[in-house]
Amino acid sequence: MIISRKNIFVTILAAIFILSLITNWYYLLVITLNITLTVMLLDKLGKGIVLRELMALHGCFICLLMPLVGYLYYDNTYFLSRLWVKYMSIPEETYFGFCLPAMAGYSLAICWPSNKANVSDSGEVIQNLMRRSREVLDKIPMRGIYIMLIGLISFMFSELLPVVIQFVFSLLFFASFAGFLYVYFTKNLKRRTILLWLFALIIFGNAIQSGMFTIVAYMGITMVSYFFVGRKLNFISKSIAFVAGIFIIFAIQTVKLSYRQQTWLGQYNGSKAGLFLTLLQEQLTGSSKQDVQEAFFPIYVRGNQGINIVSVMHRIPQYQDFDGGKTILTTMLSSFVPRVFWPDKPEAGGKFNMKYYAGYVIDGWSTNIGPLGEAYGSFGVKGGIVFMIALGWFIRWSYLLVFRLSNKVPLLLFWVPVIFYQVTYSAESDTLQVLNSIIKSSFFVWLVFRFRPNWFGIFTTPFSRTGEKSGIPKKLPLETKYSPLTAR
Repeated sequence: MIISRKNIFVTILAAIFILSLITNWYYLLVITLNITLTVMLLDKLGKGIVLRELMALHGCFICLLMPLVGYLYYDNTYFLSRLWVKYMSIPEETYFGFCLPAMAGYSLAICWPSNKANVSDSGEVIQNLMRRSREVLDKIPMRGIYIMLIGLISFMFSELLPVVIQFVFSLLFFASFAGFLYVYFTKNLKRRTILLWLFALIIFGNAIQSGMFTIVAYMGITMVSYFFVGRKLNFISKSIAFVAGIFIIFAIQTVKLSYRQQTWLGQYNGSKAGLFLTLLQEQLTGSSKQDVQEAFFPIYVRGNQGINIVSVMHRIPQYQDFDGGKTILTTMLSSFVPRVFWPDKPEAGGKFNMKYYAGYVIDGWSTNIGPLGEAYGSFGVKGGIVFMIALGWFIRWSYLLVFRLSNKVPLLLFWVPVIFYQVTYSAESDTLQVLNSIIKSSFFVWLVFRFRPNWFGIFTTPFSRTGEKSGIPKKLPLETKYSPLTAR
């Protein structure tokens, strides 16, 4: 009997989860968990979409690996940690006793393989889906350009609109990345490469001007595996590409704070792009004269979600009781109700969560306790672990549902980044962002599909009045709408 690699990986994740409950091998299990997820990602890269593995790895990196770095290298004896109060202030057995099994269970749930032969994000299933998608795109080569333009225009005007409808325009902007994938996979489109580079430069240029690199980093993470599907790359080549991507993200993080200080506070009036490149060059060439530990400190602070989770564990239950999920239930309900009908409903962004769970009032900057902090603050250790497993399973179910629907509507495959972009970095945001992204983005994509089916390569067939009177429907059933685009 041949055991597949994915089953081996799942078995390792299950073993880590069980050992995290019955042993105190915290350091070994944290490192093993992150290595396992990294190898899973690299093994699957080129064979399928690695979004689930990236979600799990990102969560384990910021909630487990970076806190471990804090315990080992940035405790309260290190001068910068003490100066900025950025150290893990509770015993490691208390922190990892909850966070390790919670994140291991979350990773196991979200990465659990599909049990249906025709629903998968890898292997022959995804290869066939990609082929069908390209066949449809060849028939509608300009559609991706239209979607990109609409998205960029929406982004330009979104800040001028009331907050109530800004989210809708932000979704139109996210849709431009689906258009980007349309253009990328439309091989017969003239000047295709120029269009792709122009769009990328606009996005990156806006990130530099605003000092906000979230869309560059996380949408890049969300979309990167599409560019590798079908490519025959060995493990070493994929590892080099992965390390290069991590290096770029780390480099941006090391200069981001200094860049924002100079541009946001009006200390610099020259070219922002030139300033960014200068700071990046100084960091890469080592002209800042920092030692390795000091140079890595900004990355540690930015990447250590554990500092916020520790704040929750300090406050609850010592000064505030576990609320049994009352706040999370309100969050879940708010994700289904438009703000126009519930003006004061909870908002994503961290202000409420930081005050309610951690006891901190934040103003002028953004941070959050993450779903892991909410899980502990609501249910405690055991209930929090169960909640994280349930959250991972819900994300997995929603994700695979999109792939199941893509069997009927192949171009839906390229809208996965629109639906799950904000879920990618949800480990540092909150449960509301997960639900908002999946539920509201899915509803948005459904509306687009309903009113602009040609964006998905679907065209209804007109009937004569005679046909209508004889009982023939005005629209073809879903499974016959593709002819001749998907005819075999």
